[in-house]
Amino acid sequence: MVGLAELASTLRGNSAVRDARATTIRHDDRDATIGVVEFSQYVSGPELRGYVWDRLGARCGLDGVLLVDAMPLAGDALDTEYVRSAVIAGTCTLFEGPADRTEERLLSIWSGAMNLKWIGVHDDFLDLGGDSMVAVEILSKIEDEFGEALDVYDFMSTYNIRGVASLLRPRVLQRQE
Repeated sequence: MVGLAELASTLRGNSAVRDARATTIRHDDRDATIGVVEFSQYVSGPELRGYVWDRLGARCGLDGVLLVDAMPLAGDALDTEYVRSAVIAGTCTLFEGPADRTEERLLSIWSGAMNLKWIGVHDDFLDLGGDSMVAVEILSKIEDEFGEALDVYDFMSTYNIRGVASLLRPRVLQRQE
């Protein structure tokens, strides 16, 4: 795990970032380290998390990145209550790995189709750079892997690996009975 200053400095190294700070908040009975980023051009939180992990390693301690128009300050310090509220509201997605074999298999499909190595089960498909062509590729691979065809609308409505897994589990279980 690296320090907050090094995380912020690494985030500032991305050309889309104007300013960055980092803080640790308490969320769901654990400490979560969040990078808070003012951006000069659009970039997603998962993209920036991957950027940092590529440079510092996935064990650097960064759990999520919150994108803001202006740095939320309380005096001269980062407003941690603002950051905590954003995490609770889902504005900042914290990384979570797969919880079961279904999510692991989906993660492998998404990683291959999107050419990304750092995807969490809650990361938004569109925030990861997904588009209609990638969605069709993923849906085709899901059908090959699971023997189940998913509707494009259902896929886009769930928007993340955990959501797609929740669609697949009942279908696969029903077929096995």
